[in-house]
Amino acid sequence: MGQKRKNNIKALPYSVAITSGKGGVGKSCIALNLAAELAKTGKRVLLVDGDLGLGNVGLLLGIGGEWTIEDALSGRCPVAEAAIEGPEGLVILPAATEGETDFWQTLAVAPAVVEELEAFAADFDVLVIDTGAGIADKTVDLVIAADEALVVVTPEPTAIADAYATLKTLLLHRSDLVAGLLVNMADSAEEAAELHDKFAELASRFLGAEIDNRGYIPLDRYVREAVKRQVLLALTVPPSPAAQELMRLAGDLGGANASVRNIGPGFFTRALTRQADGVD
Repeated sequence: MGQKRKNNIKALPYSVAITSGKGGVGKSCIALNLAAELAKTGKRVLLVDGDLGLGNVGLLLGIGGEWTIEDALSGRCPVAEAAIEGPEGLVILPAATEGETDFWQTLAVAPAVVEELEAFAADFDVLVIDTGAGIADKTVDLVIAADEALVVVTPEPTAIADAYATLKTLLLHRSDLVAGLLVNMADSAEEAAELHDKFAELASRFLGAEIDNRGYIPLDRYVREAVKRQVLLALTVPPSPAAQELMRLAGDLGGANASVRNIGPGFFTRALTRQADGVD
């Protein structure tokens, strides 16, 4: 059957969930621009807006379509019709920007829709999932279904405390979770390194977990400019320091750059089956 199949199980795209303990830390902006940087390397990238009812990815680019991921999950439209083309060859499954914030509580995804999602995702090398902030059940389901979780934090006490609480909750649900910490809006590399070291020490001492250092994104006025203009950071002039760090991060995502893809149940199967089963 070739390299893409083993025992009739499709090879999977590498999945990275971008999450945070609180809102306002730049999570969606990072998810979008990281996905675009991965796409620029020639990878086929699908960006999934998993913040259902409160989607930001389309807004960050000023684009949208007739349908959303909520429509696809509900069977109101084919998955392919909900997808929209983004910059750099990126494909986006946008979420609704208003309305169905209690979507998961009333959702029962048909097995045929899950299969359709998996078939659609199989055409990509990498899935980047922009989750909601915090530890709501729907967010946890999406994060622990991914191959890697990227926890975004800023150098503020509330953001750090919430990020730690988020990591603790995620590990309670999946002890083997591969997690990395990305410090956003840091004044310097030294500030970011100090924050990571302290965070990693707490995670090791109290959670028995290792958290990878995924670097930092500097405090950068061009980020605000890009958001206002609804363009990628890489399109700011001069090139944004934040964009350069995101380019580095895209190159450092080992799993996303692996030559051999995983096999087994796909991201959507893991996330949606767990939600349907009501697993705690």
